[in-house]
Amino acid sequence: MKTRSEEILEAFLAANAVPFEKIAEDTTQRPDYLVSVGELKLIFEVKELTEDDKFGVIDNPAHPHIKSFKSKIGEHVRRRIAGSKKQIQFGAKQGIPSVLLIYNILDRVFQAFGTGDQDFIAAMYGEFTIAIDKNTHEASEMFNGQNQSLQPKKNTSFSAVGRLCDRNGKTTVTLFENIYAQVKLPFQHLPPCFDVRRVEVSTDPLSFS
Repeated sequence: MKTRSEEILEAFLAANAVPFEKIAEDTTQRPDYLVSVGELKLIFEVKELTEDDKFGVIDNPAHPHIKSFKSKIGEHVRRRIAGSKKQIQFGAKQGIPSVLLIYNILDRVFQAFGTGDQDFIAAMYGEFTIAIDKNTHEASEMFNGQNQSLQPKKNTSFSAVGRLCDRNGKTTVTLFENIYAQVKLPFQHLPPCFDVRRVEVSTDPLSFS
């Protein structure tokens, strides 16, 4: 039985005339789809964000209509990167660009809780950080700090990590590149239905203001 995210991705690909086939299950973990773009082959693994006990919490019983939504930036994306390594490695070992897509079922209306642009960048390349000079108390420019899921020698099998979204009746796929990928995703050959986000990473404070 297909998951909600699989149904949405299949409908998106079909609507944009992008051929695909479901990858047969095996005793070893395999990704979900083999997608064809002309002569180019792509692997897609789809994961869902389904629960978080901090989503929509009523902090004050006297005001049940006021709910809080708390999430550490990048936490959910980071977990799904960690949970899809084997499926993504299946394609990368064959030299096929392999992409993880995350679909947000938890935040049904906005599909932003845990899967915003900043969540992807922070999870992939490190938490947004500002350094403070102890002597002058000057603040640096913002840079990517700790908890990078993608590094030159870590998770290089991921060609990109992306968001599958069907907000307001419109389905979109947004891909954030892995600059450390062993198999690069040829963004210039992708059809326009894929929203591509090229990434600039700064791992050190550039300067103090």
